Amino acid sequence: MFFRTKKNSTNYFVSIGAGINQIPLILEARHAGFQVIGVDINPSAPGFYHCDLKIQESIRDYEDIYIKLGELLIDGSISAVMTKSFGDAIVTTGFLCEKFGLPFLPFEECKKFLNKRVTRKLMTESGIKMPGVITYKPKSKSSGIKKELFPVVVKPFAGHAKQNVLMIDSPDELNAFFKTSSPADFIIEKYVRGDEIICAGVIQNGRYNHVAMSDKKTTPRPHFVDTMHIMPSRYAGLADETIKTGQALADIFRIDTAPVIMEFLVDREGELCLIEAIPEFGGEFIPDIMIPASTGYNHIGSLISAVTGGNFSPPSRRASHSPVVVKYITGTEGTLASFSIDRVKSMEDILFARIFKHIGDRVSLPVENHDRIGVIVSKGKTIEAAIDSAESAEKEMNIRIKPD
Repeated sequence: MFFRTKKNSTNYFVSIGAGINQIPLILEARHAGFQVIGVDINPSAPGFYHCDLKIQESIRDYEDIYIKLGELLIDGSISAVMTKSFGDAIVTTGFLCEKFGLPFLPFEECKKFLNKRVTRKLMTESGIKMPGVITYKPKSKSSGIKKELFPVVVKPFAGHAKQNVLMIDSPDELNAFFKTSSPADFIIEKYVRGDEIICAGVIQNGRYNHVAMSDKKTTPRPHFVDTMHIMPSRYAGLADETIKTGQALADIFRIDTAPVIMEFLVDREGELCLIEAIPEFGGEFIPDIMIPASTGYNHIGSLISAVTGGNFSPPSRRASHSPVVVKYITGTEGTLASFSIDRVKSMEDILFARIFKHIGDRVSLPVENHDRIGVIVSKGKTIEAAIDSAESAEKEMNIRIKPD
């Protein structure tokens, strides 16, 4: 079903998804002068509050969304279809962009990003360095993998938020893992020791433009849950190498105009190894808070301009970056008993703070990103000062967890 709240306009912006993380995209579209049509299955999605028209539909049902958009467009036209989400939302965006003749990437190419086996095969065949894949033989007592190749990283060929990504140290442990999971659903990769970085970029008219690079910290093995993102990156000197990879992605998947997020490992020799690349903004509060706060560049707004034919320019490579940190709060096994966030929001160097859980929610040691309790984004004259501010804010929250 759909709801009409305002009269039609000649220029519509379609937001695939209307959840809380979609709001920055919706607000930027409104700021650019568009009437926004929000699409979400949840009738109470918080982003709907900021939309002019609303379609209540699953973001997976792209054909139904297309039909309902046609019903709405009495005297208007679609100027852009975008999402700040991932997975199926990217596929739906591709379908609708193709139908309305809007720049993105071909619908068939979008579907490939739902399967990491397919995308990594295309990327490695094009010469992009990625962790090597190891073949698992379930009928072999030793799994067919030599002991000296361990540890290995097991990851599902579909998924996000570090769900079911695990480091495994021995053949016996691997065999035990696959007693409860199908090997067909997973990729086994060689473990590459090194530091992780994230690169955000924009492909515009088939050309990749570098936007920002950040360093990433995670929990210790075996799960590698994201705990901190830091700008500026200490590996900024590798930007030219990441640009080559971004351009290769544009060519491989015939991307016209889209955001791109790439995750790399910098190995012990200082060389880049691509872990993952997707035509999306990425999460972790990087595109909407971290990049603008550190660089002054409006990443989301600039991409909207690129898609809608407005003036687009990538950020200057020579611009200085202010230290900004995204710090995630993790907990222990138990129940969230209390927290306080009001005073934190007024602290001088705190840019943003949010608790993801509610009082009474079950919390646990982090196994995947969804296990994190909250986030703090802070700034400082130095990276160390920004981290100190985030840690002080976390203490000020006075988070209490009732043990089991």
